[in-house]
Amino acid sequence: MTCKEFQNQLTDLFDKNPNPSFVDHMTKHMLLCDKCKQEYDKMRDMIFKLTTHEITLTSQSDKKEQIIQQLKTEEINMKESISNKFTIMRWHKQLIAIAASIAIIISIIFYTNHNPFVATSQAAEKIMLKSITAMESIRSMFISMNVRSEESENFNFIGNGYDFIEYKFWKQFSGNQPWRIEKPGRIATYNGVKQYLYLPNTSYAITAGKDAHFVEWIKIFLEPKLILEREVAFAKTHKAVYKIDKTNDEIILTISADALGDFHNNYLKNKSILESDNSRIYIFDKETMFLKSFELFINDKANSTKVIEINSITYNIPINASTFSIQLPYGVEWQPYNTPGYVKDFTDISSKKAATRFFNALSNEDYDSIVNIWSELKISDKTRLQEIKSIYGGLEVISIGEPFKSGLYPGEFVPYKIKFKSGEIEKFNLAVRNDNPTKTWIVDGGL
Repeated sequence: MTCKEFQNQLTDLFDKNPNPSFVDHMTKHMLLCDKCKQEYDKMRDMIFKLTTHEITLTSQSDKKEQIIQQLKTEEINMKESISNKFTIMRWHKQLIAIAASIAIIISIIFYTNHNPFVATSQAAEKIMLKSITAMESIRSMFISMNVRSEESENFNFIGNGYDFIEYKFWKQFSGNQPWRIEKPGRIATYNGVKQYLYLPNTSYAITAGKDAHFVEWIKIFLEPKLILEREVAFAKTHKAVYKIDKTNDEIILTISADALGDFHNNYLKNKSILESDNSRIYIFDKETMFLKSFELFINDKANSTKVIEINSITYNIPINASTFSIQLPYGVEWQPYNTPGYVKDFTDISSKKAATRFFNALSNEDYDSIVNIWSELKISDKTRLQEIKSIYGGLEVISIGEPFKSGLYPGEFVPYKIKFKSGEIEKFNLAVRNDNPTKTWIVDGGL
Protein backbone atom coordinates (compact mmCIF):
# COMPACT_ATOMS: atom_id res chain seq x y z
CA MET A 1 0.00 0.00 0.00
CA THR A 2 1.27 3.46 -0.92
CA CYS A 3 0.80 6.54 1.24
CA LYS A 4 -1.58 7.97 -1.36
CA GLU A 5 -3.75 4.85 -1.24
CA PHE A 6 -3.74 4.98 2.56
CA GLN A 7 -4.87 8.61 2.68
CA ASN A 8 -7.54 8.01 0.03
CA GLN A 9 -9.05 5.27 2.20
CA LEU A 10 -8.41 6.74 5.63
CA THR A 11 -11.96 7.86 6.29
CA ASP A 12 -13.19 4.32 5.57
CA LEU A 13 -11.52 3.16 8.79
CA PHE A 14 -14.17 5.04 10.72
CA ASP A 15 -17.10 3.25 9.10
CA LYS A 16 -19.45 1.33 11.35
CA ASN A 17 -18.21 -2.12 10.31
CA PRO A 18 -14.98 -1.89 8.29
CA ASN A 19 -13.75 -5.07 6.63
CA PRO A 20 -11.27 -6.80 9.03
CA SER A 21 -8.73 -7.49 6.26
CA PHE A 22 -8.92 -3.84 5.22
CA VAL A 23 -8.33 -2.75 8.82
CA ASP A 24 -5.33 -5.08 9.12
CA HIS A 25 -3.91 -3.79 5.83
CA MET A 26 -4.24 -0.17 6.95
CA THR A 27 -2.84 -0.97 10.40
CA LYS A 28 0.27 -2.62 8.96
CA HIS A 29 0.90 0.42 6.77
CA MET A 30 0.63 2.72 9.79
CA LEU A 31 3.12 0.60 11.71
CA LEU A 32 5.63 1.18 8.93
CA CYS A 33 4.87 4.81 8.04
CA ASP A 34 5.05 7.52 10.69
CA LYS A 35 3.53 10.14 8.36
CA CYS A 36 0.36 8.17 7.71
CA LYS A 37 0.13 7.20 11.38
CA GLN A 38 0.16 10.92 12.21
CA GLU A 39 -2.64 11.55 9.71
CA TYR A 40 -4.74 8.81 11.31
CA ASP A 41 -4.08 10.35 14.75
CA LYS A 42 -5.19 13.76 13.49
CA MET A 43 -8.45 12.40 12.11
CA ARG A 44 -9.15 10.33 15.21
CA ASP A 45 -8.41 13.29 17.50
CA MET A 46 -10.66 15.58 15.46
CA ILE A 47 -13.57 13.14 15.60
CA PHE A 48 -12.98 12.66 19.32
CA LYS A 49 -12.94 16.43 19.76
CA LEU A 50 -16.27 16.71 17.97
CA THR A 51 -17.88 14.01 20.07
CA THR A 52 -16.66 15.42 23.38
CA HIS A 53 -18.08 18.91 22.76
CA GLU A 54 -21.25 19.62 24.69
CA ILE A 55 -24.06 19.29 22.13
CA THR A 56 -27.48 19.99 23.50
CA LEU A 57 -29.35 19.90 20.20
CA THR A 58 -31.95 17.17 20.09
CA SER A 59 -32.51 16.63 16.39
CA GLN A 60 -30.05 14.58 14.30
CA SER A 61 -30.22 17.14 11.47
CA ASP A 62 -29.18 19.94 13.84
CA LYS A 63 -26.30 17.82 15.09
CA LYS A 64 -25.13 17.20 11.52
CA GLU A 65 -25.25 20.91 10.76
CA GLN A 66 -23.32 21.76 13.91
CA ILE A 67 -20.61 19.21 13.05
CA ILE A 68 -20.33 20.56 9.51
CA GLN A 69 -19.93 24.11 10.82
CA GLN A 70 -17.39 22.98 13.39
CA LEU A 71 -15.34 21.17 10.73
CA LYS A 72 -15.32 24.31 8.61
CA THR A 73 -14.16 26.33 11.61
CA GLU A 74 -11.39 23.81 12.28
CA GLU A 75 -10.16 24.11 8.68
CA ILE A 76 -10.24 27.93 8.80
CA ASN A 77 -8.29 27.91 12.08
CA MET A 78 -5.74 25.53 10.64
CA LYS A 79 -5.25 27.64 7.52
CA GLU A 80 -4.75 30.76 9.63
CA SER A 81 -2.21 29.14 11.94
CA ILE A 82 0.13 27.67 9.32
CA SER A 83 2.18 29.03 6.44
CA ASN A 84 0.67 29.68 3.03
CA LYS A 85 2.82 26.91 1.56
CA PHE A 86 1.05 24.23 3.58
CA THR A 87 -1.65 22.25 1.80
CA ILE A 88 -4.57 20.93 3.81
CA MET A 89 -4.51 17.16 3.74
CA ARG A 90 -7.08 15.50 1.48
CA TRP A 91 -8.70 13.69 4.39
CA HIS A 92 -9.48 17.00 6.09
CA LYS A 93 -11.50 18.12 3.07
CA GLN A 94 -13.09 14.69 2.90
CA LEU A 95 -14.31 15.11 6.43
CA ILE A 96 -16.34 18.15 5.42
CA ALA A 97 -17.77 16.29 2.44
CA ILE A 98 -18.87 13.32 4.52
CA ALA A 99 -19.75 15.17 7.71
CA ALA A 100 -23.35 13.98 7.53
CA SER A 101 -22.22 10.35 7.51
CA ILE A 102 -19.78 10.91 10.34
CA ALA A 103 -22.52 12.48 12.44
CA ILE A 104 -24.47 9.23 12.26
CA ILE A 105 -21.61 6.86 13.00
CA ILE A 106 -19.79 8.91 15.63
CA SER A 107 -21.93 7.60 18.45
CA ILE A 108 -21.42 4.05 17.22
CA ILE A 109 -17.64 4.38 17.05
CA PHE A 110 -17.21 5.87 20.48
CA TYR A 111 -20.05 4.36 22.47
CA THR A 112 -20.09 0.74 21.26
CA ASN A 113 -17.47 -1.89 20.60
CA HIS A 114 -18.51 -2.77 17.02
CA ASN A 115 -15.28 -1.36 15.60
CA PRO A 116 -12.25 -3.26 17.00
CA PHE A 117 -9.85 -0.84 15.31
CA VAL A 118 -10.65 2.00 17.67
CA ALA A 119 -10.22 0.02 20.88
CA THR A 120 -8.95 2.38 23.56
CA SER A 121 -6.20 1.90 26.10
CA GLN A 122 -8.94 1.93 28.77
CA ALA A 123 -10.65 -1.10 27.20
CA ALA A 124 -7.31 -2.91 26.93
CA GLU A 125 -6.51 -2.01 30.52
CA LYS A 126 -9.81 -3.50 31.69
CA ILE A 127 -8.98 -6.83 30.04
CA MET A 128 -5.47 -6.90 31.49
CA LEU A 129 -6.68 -6.07 35.00
CA LYS A 130 -9.16 -8.95 34.86
CA SER A 131 -6.36 -11.31 33.84
CA ILE A 132 -4.06 -9.98 36.56
CA THR A 133 -6.71 -10.75 39.16
CA ALA A 134 -7.36 -14.22 37.72
CA MET A 135 -3.70 -15.21 37.71
CA GLU A 136 -3.32 -14.51 41.42
CA SER A 137 -4.30 -18.17 41.84
CA ILE A 138 -1.35 -19.60 39.87
CA ARG A 139 0.90 -21.89 41.97
CA SER A 140 3.50 -22.87 39.36
CA MET A 141 4.21 -22.45 35.67
CA PHE A 142 6.32 -23.70 32.77
CA ILE A 143 6.72 -21.76 29.50
CA SER A 144 8.42 -22.81 26.28
CA MET A 145 8.95 -20.09 23.70
CA ASN A 146 10.92 -19.46 20.53
CA VAL A 147 13.04 -16.30 20.41
CA ARG A 148 15.18 -14.92 17.60
CA SER A 149 18.48 -14.49 19.42
CA GLU A 150 22.05 -15.76 19.65
CA GLU A 151 23.39 -18.31 22.09
CA SER A 152 26.32 -16.09 23.07
CA GLU A 153 24.18 -13.03 23.83
CA ASN A 154 22.26 -12.19 27.00
CA PHE A 155 18.68 -13.28 27.53
CA ASN A 156 17.33 -9.85 26.62
CA PHE A 157 18.94 -9.78 23.17
CA ILE A 158 16.62 -10.23 20.20
CA GLY A 159 16.89 -9.43 16.50
CA ASN A 160 14.92 -10.05 13.34
CA GLY A 161 18.05 -11.30 11.56
CA TYR A 162 18.60 -14.31 13.82
CA ASP A 163 17.24 -17.84 13.90
CA PHE A 164 14.74 -19.01 16.52
CA ILE A 165 16.17 -20.70 19.61
CA GLU A 166 14.14 -22.14 22.48
CA TYR A 167 13.85 -20.36 25.83
CA LYS A 168 12.45 -22.25 28.83
CA PHE A 169 10.98 -20.77 32.01
CA TRP A 170 10.10 -22.45 35.30
CA LYS A 171 8.54 -20.60 38.22
CA GLN A 172 7.24 -21.67 41.63
CA PHE A 173 4.90 -19.09 43.15
CA SER A 174 5.01 -20.46 46.71
CA GLY A 175 7.75 -20.27 49.35
CA ASN A 176 10.80 -18.33 48.14
CA GLN A 177 9.35 -18.30 44.62
CA PRO A 178 12.39 -19.87 42.90
CA TRP A 179 12.75 -19.78 39.13
CA ARG A 180 14.91 -20.96 36.26
CA ILE A 181 15.47 -19.56 32.75
CA GLU A 182 17.59 -21.27 30.15
CA LYS A 183 18.46 -21.12 26.50
CA PRO A 184 21.28 -22.80 24.55
CA GLY A 185 24.50 -21.45 26.01
CA ARG A 186 23.04 -19.73 29.10
CA ILE A 187 21.27 -20.79 32.33
CA ALA A 188 20.06 -18.58 35.18
CA THR A 189 18.37 -19.61 38.42
CA TYR A 190 17.11 -18.04 41.63
CA ASN A 191 16.70 -19.98 44.88
CA GLY A 192 14.96 -17.29 46.91
CA VAL A 193 18.22 -15.80 48.20
CA LYS A 194 20.69 -15.53 45.31
CA GLN A 195 20.76 -15.56 41.52
CA TYR A 196 23.14 -17.83 39.60
CA LEU A 197 24.31 -17.46 36.01
CA TYR A 198 26.21 -20.16 34.11
CA LEU A 199 27.52 -20.06 30.53
CA PRO A 200 28.51 -23.66 29.63
CA ASN A 201 30.40 -22.67 26.48
CA THR A 202 32.82 -20.45 28.42
CA SER A 203 32.71 -22.05 31.89
CA TYR A 204 31.54 -18.70 33.22
CA ALA A 205 29.73 -19.12 36.56
CA ILE A 206 28.81 -16.17 38.76
CA THR A 207 26.42 -15.57 41.63
CA ALA A 208 24.91 -12.39 43.02
CA GLY A 209 22.05 -11.14 45.18
CA LYS A 210 18.38 -11.51 44.40
CA ASP A 211 18.24 -8.19 42.53
CA ALA A 212 21.02 -9.02 40.04
CA HIS A 213 20.30 -8.24 36.39
CA PHE A 214 21.33 -11.62 35.00
CA VAL A 215 18.13 -11.99 32.97
CA GLU A 216 17.08 -8.35 32.45
CA TRP A 217 13.75 -7.59 30.70
CA ILE A 218 12.95 -11.16 29.71
CA LYS A 219 12.44 -11.91 33.41
CA ILE A 220 8.88 -10.64 33.21
CA PHE A 221 7.85 -13.87 31.46
CA LEU A 222 8.42 -15.56 34.80
CA GLU A 223 5.22 -13.91 35.97
CA PRO A 224 2.53 -13.25 33.36
CA LYS A 225 0.76 -11.06 35.90
CA LEU A 226 3.78 -8.77 35.92
CA ILE A 227 3.75 -8.58 32.11
CA LEU A 228 0.22 -7.26 32.21
CA GLU A 229 0.96 -4.88 35.07
CA ARG A 230 3.77 -3.42 32.96
CA GLU A 231 1.42 -3.12 30.01
CA VAL A 232 -1.15 -1.31 32.15
CA ALA A 233 1.55 1.13 33.23
CA PHE A 234 2.67 1.46 29.61
CA ALA A 235 -0.89 2.30 28.54
CA LYS A 236 -0.94 5.18 31.03
CA THR A 237 2.41 6.68 30.03
CA HIS A 238 3.06 5.88 26.36
CA LYS A 239 1.14 6.17 23.13
CA ALA A 240 0.12 2.96 21.41
CA VAL A 241 -2.51 1.51 19.08
CA TYR A 242 -4.83 -1.05 20.66
CA LYS A 243 -7.00 -3.66 18.96
CA ILE A 244 -9.31 -6.13 20.68
CA ASP A 245 -10.79 -9.21 18.98
CA LYS A 246 -12.91 -11.95 20.49
CA THR A 247 -13.67 -15.54 19.53
CA ASN A 248 -15.84 -18.08 21.32
CA ASP A 249 -12.94 -19.13 23.54
CA GLU A 250 -10.36 -16.33 23.43
CA ILE A 251 -9.76 -12.62 23.81
CA ILE A 252 -6.98 -11.33 21.57
CA LEU A 253 -5.31 -8.04 22.50
CA THR A 254 -2.88 -6.44 20.04
CA ILE A 255 -0.70 -3.53 21.15
CA SER A 256 1.39 -1.66 18.58
CA ALA A 257 3.96 0.77 19.92
CA ASP A 258 7.06 2.69 18.92
CA ALA A 259 10.54 1.94 20.26
CA LEU A 260 11.52 3.49 23.58
CA GLY A 261 14.91 5.14 24.04
CA ASP A 262 17.37 7.54 22.47
CA PHE A 263 17.89 6.69 18.81
CA HIS A 264 20.00 9.54 17.55
CA ASN A 265 22.21 6.52 16.89
CA ASN A 266 20.27 3.40 15.84
CA TYR A 267 22.87 0.92 17.06
CA LEU A 268 20.43 -0.71 19.52
CA LYS A 269 17.29 -0.20 17.43
CA ASN A 270 15.36 -3.48 17.21
CA LYS A 271 17.85 -5.32 19.42
CA SER A 272 15.47 -5.73 22.36
CA ILE A 273 11.73 -5.68 22.91
CA LEU A 274 11.35 -2.19 24.35
CA GLU A 275 13.89 -0.77 21.90
CA SER A 276 11.94 -1.87 18.84
CA ASP A 277 8.92 -0.64 16.91
CA ASN A 278 6.78 -3.63 17.69
CA SER A 279 3.39 -5.28 17.86
CA ARG A 280 2.60 -7.43 20.91
CA ILE A 281 -0.24 -9.95 20.70
CA TYR A 282 -1.70 -11.38 23.92
CA ILE A 283 -4.23 -14.22 23.82
CA PHE A 284 -6.34 -14.85 26.93
CA ASP A 285 -8.57 -17.77 27.77
CA LYS A 286 -12.06 -16.26 27.78
CA GLU A 287 -13.26 -18.41 30.68
CA THR A 288 -10.28 -18.30 33.07
CA MET A 289 -8.65 -15.05 31.79
CA PHE A 290 -5.27 -16.82 32.03
CA LEU A 291 -2.68 -15.79 29.46
CA LYS A 292 -2.60 -18.54 26.79
CA SER A 293 -0.10 -17.20 24.30
CA PHE A 294 2.09 -14.26 23.34
CA GLU A 295 3.69 -13.13 20.08
CA LEU A 296 6.00 -10.22 19.34
CA PHE A 297 6.61 -8.72 15.90
CA ILE A 298 9.38 -6.23 15.15
CA ASN A 299 8.32 -3.68 12.54
CA ASP A 300 11.41 -2.61 10.61
CA LYS A 301 10.90 -0.43 7.53
CA ALA A 302 8.84 -2.48 5.07
CA ASN A 303 8.97 -5.73 7.04
CA SER A 304 7.22 -7.15 10.07
CA THR A 305 9.06 -10.11 11.59
CA LYS A 306 7.92 -12.38 14.39
CA VAL A 307 10.74 -12.59 16.95
CA ILE A 308 9.01 -14.20 19.93
CA GLU A 309 6.31 -16.85 20.02
CA ILE A 310 5.15 -18.89 22.99
CA ASN A 311 4.92 -22.58 22.16
CA SER A 312 3.09 -23.55 25.34
CA ILE A 313 2.22 -22.38 28.84
CA THR A 314 1.39 -24.93 31.54
CA TYR A 315 0.02 -23.78 34.89
CA ASN A 316 -0.09 -25.45 38.31
CA ILE A 317 2.25 -28.35 37.59
CA PRO A 318 4.69 -30.07 40.00
CA ILE A 319 8.30 -28.89 39.58
CA ASN A 320 11.23 -30.81 41.05
CA ALA A 321 13.32 -28.73 43.47
CA SER A 322 16.51 -29.69 41.60
CA THR A 323 15.26 -27.62 38.65
CA PHE A 324 16.20 -24.47 40.54
CA SER A 325 19.88 -25.39 40.99
CA ILE A 326 22.77 -25.73 38.52
CA GLN A 327 25.36 -28.49 38.75
CA LEU A 328 28.74 -27.16 37.61
CA PRO A 329 31.32 -29.41 35.91
CA TYR A 330 34.52 -30.37 37.70
CA GLY A 331 36.98 -27.47 37.99
CA VAL A 332 34.38 -24.72 37.64
CA GLU A 333 33.35 -22.79 40.76
CA TRP A 334 30.86 -20.07 41.50
CA GLN A 335 32.45 -16.63 41.59
CA PRO A 336 30.77 -13.74 43.41
CA TYR A 337 29.64 -10.89 41.20
CA ASN A 338 29.75 -7.71 43.23
CA THR A 339 29.01 -4.12 42.41
CA PRO A 340 32.38 -2.75 41.30
CA GLY A 341 34.20 -0.78 43.93
CA TYR A 342 36.04 2.45 43.36
CA VAL A 343 38.76 2.09 40.72
CA LYS A 344 40.68 5.35 40.54
CA ASP A 345 41.90 5.03 36.94
CA PHE A 346 38.35 4.44 35.70
CA THR A 347 36.49 7.09 37.67
CA ASP A 348 35.93 10.79 36.93
CA ILE A 349 36.96 10.38 33.29
CA SER A 350 35.09 10.20 29.98
CA SER A 351 33.90 6.90 28.54
CA LYS A 352 36.36 7.35 25.66
CA LYS A 353 39.28 7.69 28.04
CA ALA A 354 38.05 4.67 30.01
CA ALA A 355 37.94 2.60 26.81
CA THR A 356 41.42 3.81 25.86
CA ARG A 357 42.86 2.83 29.25
CA PHE A 358 41.13 -0.55 29.07
CA PHE A 359 42.60 -1.44 25.68
CA ASN A 360 46.01 -0.10 26.66
CA ALA A 361 45.96 -2.41 29.69
CA LEU A 362 45.24 -5.37 27.42
CA SER A 363 47.99 -4.23 25.07
CA ASN A 364 50.47 -4.17 27.96
CA GLU A 365 49.01 -7.39 29.45
CA ASP A 366 48.38 -5.48 32.66
CA TYR A 367 45.39 -7.56 33.77
CA ASP A 368 45.54 -6.57 37.43
CA SER A 369 44.59 -2.97 36.59
CA ILE A 370 41.36 -4.02 34.86
CA VAL A 371 40.32 -7.15 36.74
CA ASN A 372 37.77 -5.15 38.77
CA ILE A 373 36.14 -3.54 35.74
CA TRP A 374 36.07 -6.56 33.39
CA SER A 375 34.36 -9.62 34.87
CA GLU A 376 35.80 -11.95 32.21
CA LEU A 377 39.05 -11.94 34.18
CA LYS A 378 37.32 -13.38 37.27
CA ILE A 379 36.24 -16.76 35.96
CA SER A 380 37.54 -19.78 37.85
CA ASP A 381 38.27 -22.00 34.85
CA LYS A 382 42.05 -21.56 34.45
CA THR A 383 42.07 -22.93 30.91
CA ARG A 384 39.36 -20.52 29.78
CA LEU A 385 41.01 -17.60 31.58
CA GLN A 386 44.33 -18.29 29.87
CA GLU A 387 42.52 -18.49 26.53
CA ILE A 388 41.04 -15.01 27.07
CA LYS A 389 44.43 -13.58 27.95
CA SER A 390 46.07 -15.21 24.95
CA ILE A 391 43.46 -13.68 22.61
CA TYR A 392 43.42 -10.12 23.96
CA GLY A 393 46.84 -9.80 25.52
CA GLY A 394 49.35 -7.78 23.49
CA LEU A 395 46.74 -6.37 21.10
CA GLU A 396 47.41 -3.18 19.14
CA VAL A 397 45.01 -0.24 19.38
CA ILE A 398 44.38 1.17 15.91
CA SER A 399 41.70 3.72 16.79
CA ILE A 400 39.18 4.77 19.45
CA GLY A 401 36.13 6.65 18.16
CA GLU A 402 33.67 9.09 19.67
CA PRO A 403 31.21 7.64 22.23
CA PHE A 404 27.48 7.53 21.57
CA LYS A 405 24.29 6.53 23.37
CA SER A 406 21.57 4.35 21.91
CA GLY A 407 18.24 2.99 23.06
CA LEU A 408 17.67 2.45 26.76
CA TYR A 409 21.22 1.36 27.60
CA PRO A 410 22.32 3.37 30.67
CA GLY A 411 25.94 3.58 29.56
CA GLU A 412 27.72 4.55 26.34
CA PHE A 413 29.20 2.79 23.34
CA VAL A 414 32.76 3.55 22.27
CA PRO A 415 33.74 2.56 18.70
CA TYR A 416 37.11 0.83 18.48
CA LYS A 417 39.42 -0.84 16.02
CA ILE A 418 42.07 -3.22 17.33
CA LYS A 419 44.59 -5.70 15.93
CA PHE A 420 45.26 -8.99 17.72
CA LYS A 421 48.67 -10.64 17.92
CA SER A 422 47.36 -13.13 15.38
CA GLY A 423 47.01 -10.28 12.87
CA GLU A 424 43.21 -10.38 12.92
CA ILE A 425 41.52 -6.96 13.03
CA GLU A 426 38.33 -6.37 15.01
CA LYS A 427 36.10 -3.32 14.67
CA PHE A 428 33.16 -2.96 17.03
CA ASN A 429 31.65 -0.91 19.89
CA LEU A 430 32.75 -1.31 23.51
CA ALA A 431 29.81 -1.05 25.94
CA VAL A 432 30.78 0.76 29.14
CA ARG A 433 28.64 2.00 32.01
CA ASN A 434 29.16 3.84 35.28
CA ASP A 435 25.67 3.71 36.79
CA ASN A 436 27.01 2.35 40.08
CA PRO A 437 27.53 4.03 43.47
CA THR A 438 31.22 4.76 42.80
CA LYS A 439 30.62 6.01 39.22
CA THR A 440 33.44 3.74 38.06
CA TRP A 441 33.34 2.75 34.37
CA ILE A 442 33.01 -0.99 33.83
CA VAL A 443 33.19 -2.97 30.60
CA ASP A 444 29.74 -4.41 29.98
CA GLY A 445 30.11 -5.97 26.53
CA GLY A 446 31.23 -5.43 22.97
CA LEU A 447 34.14 -7.90 22.90
